[in-house]
Amino acid sequence: MSRQELADAVNAHVFRASGGTQVTAVDPNHIGKWELGTIRWPAAHYRAALRAILDIDTDRDLGFARPARGKPTNVDRKTFLKTALGASAGALLARYTPPADGDSSDLIAAMSGPTTHYRRMEQAVSSEQLAPAVDAHLRLSAGIVAGQLRNATGFAVLSEVAGLAAWLAADRGDNAAARRRYGEAVQHAGRAHHPLLAAYMTASLGHFAVEIGDPRQGAILLDRAEAQLDQSAPSTARAWLASLRAVAHGALGDKPAAFAALRAAEEATSRQRGEPVWPWVFTFDRAKAIRYRAGALARLGDLRGATTAYVAIANTPTAPKPRALLQLEQAQVLASAGQLGDGCALAVEALRVGMDYGSERITSRVRAFRAGLPVRTREAATLDEALTGLYDQRA
Repeated sequence: MSRQELADAVNAHVFRASGGTQVTAVDPNHIGKWELGTIRWPAAHYRAALRAILDIDTDRDLGFARPARGKPTNVDRKTFLKTALGASAGALLARYTPPADGDSSDLIAAMSGPTTHYRRMEQAVSSEQLAPAVDAHLRLSAGIVAGQLRNATGFAVLSEVAGLAAWLAADRGDNAAARRRYGEAVQHAGRAHHPLLAAYMTASLGHFAVEIGDPRQGAILLDRAEAQLDQSAPSTARAWLASLRAVAHGALGDKPAAFAALRAAEEATSRQRGEPVWPWVFTFDRAKAIRYRAGALARLGDLRGATTAYVAIANTPTAPKPRALLQLEQAQVLASAGQLGDGCALAVEALRVGMDYGSERITSRVRAFRAGLPVRTREAATLDEALTGLYDQRA
């Protein structure tokens, strides 16, 4: 578990335990200070949250010890690191899904843990390398759920594995397999009886449809996902979903609907208060909301607004593949504004990432970008040479 994930989980628990009372939220820096012993005795509500989230009985088991008067004692960093930052994804999943029948928590943790690790690995590993492992884990999980875990939690775990398999298939350019896996993820989420997970998977399928050129069908699925959210849905979910809907409406050229969705996304993003990351794994923050805003504005042809958004997140740390996709969106905006050289330079950078990571999702978008330029575009000479490398066995 990362510091950010632990902070989010602590804040969510404190918020619920206090009945919605506003309490000062902790952030990754707080977690680091607990880790280092700079803060030796956190407030009681934070300690209670940590014990509940990490299934720890006492503060001492967690690594904290009340300092004697005049003799402050540091946090036992070894205990804290082992317990807190080493907690499995299964512990978090068990907190946010309905309880399984019987004592199956260890099996659930064993199934869900690899999925979270695979999702993190996807940021740095080729989908071609990762997909076989995820597909094998999906088959294994499906067998376990069918034989031993035919309950809400089992289907929730299975939904997440199928969703990851769908994402990897889309990255490899196998859209048929991606649609099939996303469909399975949606079905499993429905059987988990968890509105948040069902909305997440339905919206993921809808955004996939938008990205492959079916914005009308994608918008329908995104509307369906919004209807699945209940009153307990966190602001994170509403911010993310509104951002996806803005992109879909932008692709459809529906300016009023796109701007309404962008306003909803901005409002929901500003309301987030340490809510759980699951099932997103990666935090949906303001920078990501701005990225979706840029994509929506670019699709609407608002080049100035899109450019302003891209500049706002230019220095935001991003993993290579998401950064390459962002560069391609920005390249299209630059090309539309007549800045062909700058647009082609970004496309070349994105193509290198696509080739390094074996991402057909990226390389196909680079090819589409080049196809949208005039055949004889002097500024595209380097890009043309790089694209030829896709067909050169020596490359």
